[in-house]
Amino acid sequence: MKKSNLIFSLLTIFILGIFSASAAASALNPRPAVDAYTLIDEVNALRTANGLPPYAINATLMSVAQAHTQYQANTGTVTHYSADGSRPSQRALAAGYPVAGDLSLGGFFSENIQAGTNLTPAQAVTAWQGDAPHLLTMLSPNLTEVGAGVVTVGNYVYYTLDAALPTGGTIAYTPSGGDGTPGTGALPTLDWIVPVVTSTPNENGQVVHEVKVGQSLWGIADIYGTTVQELRNINGMSAEESIFPGEMILVRILIPTVVEPTLTATATIEPSPTAPVFTETSIPAPTSDATLAVKEIPVDEGLKKKFVGDSSLLAVMAIILVALFMAGLVTWLSGRERD
Repeated sequence: MKKSNLIFSLLTIFILGIFSASAAASALNPRPAVDAYTLIDEVNALRTANGLPPYAINATLMSVAQAHTQYQANTGTVTHYSADGSRPSQRALAAGYPVAGDLSLGGFFSENIQAGTNLTPAQAVTAWQGDAPHLLTMLSPNLTEVGAGVVTVGNYVYYTLDAALPTGGTIAYTPSGGDGTPGTGALPTLDWIVPVVTSTPNENGQVVHEVKVGQSLWGIADIYGTTVQELRNINGMSAEESIFPGEMILVRILIPTVVEPTLTATATIEPSPTAPVFTETSIPAPTSDATLAVKEIPVDEGLKKKFVGDSSLLAVMAIILVALFMAGLVTWLSGRERD
């Protein structure tokens, strides 16, 4: 086999190995499906677990839910209202769906909406179980058909679930009694969802959140960076308990950070003792004779310096002349002795 063919074969085996490893990893860690039908499957699984028949998928409701989900994604809002102000049941009627019941009250129609970062269908259903209106949309004994919509923008996912009862459908609706007891019909759709705004810690370090309309435990946990289970634990809530608008939820307790004071060694320098200095002041003894004050005439300092300098120069010259004289004298005497 040629060397080039051998290298090509090895590269092919290496590339196939990489793809095989990636495929195996994907099989071990499959990404959850994020689509409308998976959302409906999660809701129907919840209904089955509660002894209710699954919702039947309706094409018109699927179209209505998907269109409203796309509108929310386009506007970056989570709302039950459309751009023209229409409500869920009105959108369904406009699309040709025969909503049953008193249309002035919204009919037998209920809508759930949710949005979040990397939010899966299962997480959306879990979030909707956090309060009675959203839970009844999924577990209504009177609604029979459903549609869903899902839109993903980046890693942010929007969900809409529309459940309804069509005209002519069999219902088990019991109107509210004269004693004020509620009936078993679908609860009216929430008109809006108030966004979760984080609270600041109080003086005790507690972060307490007041539940607003449409908010769920999952949404609160997501904004505060915690989990639904942690919220239930810290508030002593069971898995079956729901939250309601106006309820105060303890999110966390912040422990104040105590900053220990840093001890800094500071050297204190004591001043060295100073020996006392005694100044003696001589006071002339008084004399009987009057002393005539002689005024001293100041001498120019420049003249002083010049005089001193001239005197020094004359002294040096005198020494030199004396030295020359003595040298001449010695030379003369030495000459006479030789003669």
